[in-house]
Amino acid sequence: MYDVTANLPPILRRLHLQRGEAGAATGRVIDYILRDPEEFLGVTVAELSDRTRTSDATVIRLVQSLGFGGYQDFKLQLSRSLAVTRHSNLAVDAGDPAVAILTKVFAGVGVGLQDTLDHLDLEAFTSVVHAVALSRHVALIGMGWSGLVALDGQQRALRLGVSSGAHTDPSTFLQVASLLEPTDVLIAVSFSGTTPDVVRAARLARQAGATVVALTGLGRSPLSRAAHHSLTSSAPGDPYRPEGLNVRFAQLCLLDALFTSLHASQEPYMSERLARARDARRALHADPS
Repeated sequence: MYDVTANLPPILRRLHLQRGEAGAATGRVIDYILRDPEEFLGVTVAELSDRTRTSDATVIRLVQSLGFGGYQDFKLQLSRSLAVTRHSNLAVDAGDPAVAILTKVFAGVGVGLQDTLDHLDLEAFTSVVHAVALSRHVALIGMGWSGLVALDGQQRALRLGVSSGAHTDPSTFLQVASLLEPTDVLIAVSFSGTTPDVVRAARLARQAGATVVALTGLGRSPLSRAAHHSLTSSAPGDPYRPEGLNVRFAQLCLLDALFTSLHASQEPYMSERLARARDARRALHADPS
């Protein structure tokens, strides 16, 4: 089913997702912002706490939990997001001509990539690169569209000579996850973060001592809670282009950035290995036998 929040600016989507886990006071602040974001931009901390019957500290804790340095930084970023939304219509509508749909699809991918970068936990990304660099084996799991992301990630890892495996069948990846060791990394792909078998595999891998990475959507979810690190992605969606499909491009870019970082951090050793592999392939094709 199409998520009606999919075209909200990512900041408002994160607030919407956080609303379900917020306490009463924080919930009133979130409700106020979501009710009229444009009006909120003109409200001071003192005015907001007064109108929501909370404290200044509650407001500040909320914006800091979203990753912003302070109240003004939060309002500035929200203002920019709202401006982009006002001046762009990325949703495909019935009756749109093919050329208009083409433009919206490409523009939506660009917005999704920028949204993902803007809201990515950069410390988590760096930690994941470090964990993969030290790992003995990297297992990637996912189902459906997420399984395709996992398979692509495996191909990227194998090209660098990283021991890796991608698994899309629960009967296989649950067993793989339970047998991982503390020197291994599990990358679990699920945009919703609620796919039962993927969450179960993440918990099994964590119990086994492996480092668990969630490649998932914005907001807290069972998968993000089971993981040591979460790499979140976001993209606009509409009834004709499910958000989970659009976000796949952002997830592929995250994996590409991960393995590119691994490559660059291990120079010149990594390039020498790639050169040997390239020479071996050329020799195979040149061998007439």
